[in-house]
Amino acid sequence: MGKFNFYFGTAAGSLLLAAMVVIGELYAPFKELLASVFSHHWIGKLALMSAVFFVISFLYKNKNSIGKYSDENIAWYSVLASVIVIFVFYLAHYFA
Repeated sequence: MGKFNFYFGTAAGSLLLAAMVVIGELYAPFKELLASVFSHHWIGKLALMSAVFFVISFLYKNKNSIGKYSDENIAWYSVLASVIVIFVFYLAHYFA
């Protein structure tokens, strides 16, 4: 496949971002830790997500297609799921 599997990296990074957004809003010490280490919690999320993206992309460079899903579909569904999780969380958290 090449030197990296960007699709799996994208999937892992997007799912991690959704988890960090939800955890950061529900557990203030996590958000504060990111801010203290990286100067701002969003910079921390970016740094961690980027690290996971590159590590997973490299570790799974020779892997492709989990079950019946193509790498592209795995990345697409993961990004879509992450956006939905963040959107639904904010709707429930701030308007319910």
